[in-house]
Amino acid sequence: MELKIRKLKGNEMEFVLSGANPAFANALRRTALREVPVMAIDEVEFNVNDSAMYDEILAHRLALVPLRTPLKGYNLPGECGCREGSCPKCSVGLTLKREGPVTTLSGDLKSTDEEVVPVSGSVPIIKLEKGQHLELTAIARLGFGKEHARWQPGVAAYKYMPVFELDEKACDGCGACVKACPVNIIELAGKKPKISDIMLCTMCKACAEACPPKAIRIGSDPTKFIFHIESTGSMPPEQILLKAIGILEGKANEFSKQVKKL
Repeated sequence: MELKIRKLKGNEMEFVLSGANPAFANALRRTALREVPVMAIDEVEFNVNDSAMYDEILAHRLALVPLRTPLKGYNLPGECGCREGSCPKCSVGLTLKREGPVTTLSGDLKSTDEEVVPVSGSVPIIKLEKGQHLELTAIARLGFGKEHARWQPGVAAYKYMPVFELDEKACDGCGACVKACPVNIIELAGKKPKISDIMLCTMCKACAEACPPKAIRIGSDPTKFIFHIESTGSMPPEQILLKAIGILEGKANEFSKQVKKL
């Protein structure tokens, strides 16, 4: 099995996974989405809310504001010695106090830990009119995407590696496939079609359908996958991948131990 990074920029990552199968590829995708823990607001106490929005709706909005997650330093609430999920080892306090007229933003949240802050300070929370007040206290904790979307570190998706097959004997070099390709990755080289970047192929088969002699076949390689991970900003995409791989490895080792006990 081989993993080759194709792009890593900001919160986006693209890589090619080779020598795998659909079951493993999907397990990696699901683990990245569901089992990599990140920080999110889990509890909100409203002291004052004169806005036009109910407490519950505001709490949901706050929970979905991505928070930066330190790689080390916090325990999962269920594994912390306090057993309450409210000590400094497993939780972070945030406060917000605003008076209208103003649009309250995520950047108005004040954290007790400078490392656990909103990824973006420009996410609108609520617009306060003149005379309206909003004052609240929130608690952020580590959690998993399988429990709630607020703990999802980003999005992960994959597709099969496209395969472009050409019957050179049947191909007459008419160029119909070049005109039909919606992503413009087919070009003629010596009167024969050639793919400039196979990874950009959407496997729409427009080229195969446009080919008069039916010399083109579009398929996929079931052992190669093009992965794309986009982080919410809570942690770098490469860390999401590394943690997902570590979690899968831990599960495999535990399964092996249990089998040996039989």
